[in-house]
Amino acid sequence: MTSGMENLPQICVDTTDAFTATERFGTREEVIRWIKEVRINNKVTVIISRSDTEMGKRGRSNKIIFGCDKGGKHKISDSGTQSASKKCGCPFKIRSTPAKDGSGWKIDVKCGLHNHGLPDRLEGHSFIGRLTTDEKQHVPDLAKRHVAPRNILLSLQDNYPENVTRITQVYKHKSVIQKEIRGPRSEIQHLFKLIEDAGYVYWSRKKDDSEVVREIFWAHPDSVKLLNIFPIVLVMDSTYKTNKYRQPLFEIVGMTSTELTFAVGFAYMESEQTENFCWVLEKLRVVCEERHVSTSDFDR
Repeated sequence: MTSGMENLPQICVDTTDAFTATERFGTREEVIRWIKEVRINNKVTVIISRSDTEMGKRGRSNKIIFGCDKGGKHKISDSGTQSASKKCGCPFKIRSTPAKDGSGWKIDVKCGLHNHGLPDRLEGHSFIGRLTTDEKQHVPDLAKRHVAPRNILLSLQDNYPENVTRITQVYKHKSVIQKEIRGPRSEIQHLFKLIEDAGYVYWSRKKDDSEVVREIFWAHPDSVKLLNIFPIVLVMDSTYKTNKYRQPLFEIVGMTSTELTFAVGFAYMESEQTENFCWVLEKLRVVCEERHVSTSDFDR
């Protein structure tokens, strides 16, 4: 009947009826869109295994070949060891080409069988869970507004009902966006750039003659002005393990005469030794002594 059926194991799932279509599709994109809808409804992972476009050259024609993500065989390395893979030689195959009568693209199911079980749900699938082009644009738009990843995921699910992405994909895409924004700068160089662009006053010191940063202290000019107006009560505390460098984040908070709190400044410290605290408090003392603050007034 169809190719690839001879050596099927005991597990055999037939999706021929689901992917059989008598209708014609106007464009290649409509074919792909229809295949995506069917695969989600039937919990089948279908990928484009081959695509070609007629270029007026011999052997080139308009066609799309769809297959299962488990199609193909395990790869054998040069050393003879078999690499880890989810491929199991699944024979599922669909071919789509333009009809000769010009009525549009047709779909031909060459083999609708799978030699493996299908998942109960597609959420978190490594391939189907990928963000589409539109979804990838949706994530940075919300991230710029400081929307939490869990709320970004909820927004994706509301705007794209077929979305089966997990929150890990949102975190991964946010990381990609941050790397693109940072460019060739290191993370610490980018932090300094953000501090300078936002007009913060700051100091930092390095370890000996190296480029390793030991401490950073920064404060917003508005916070410094508030500090000079309300210098009586200061609350200081450290948070731990909030960054991959495991440096304590030292936070200084002030209090107004109406018992409202405001952030004075922050510091990343190398450790919690007396020397480190003295360095941070010395910078705080300089801030307290300044009445008219501008970034040019501070020696970094």
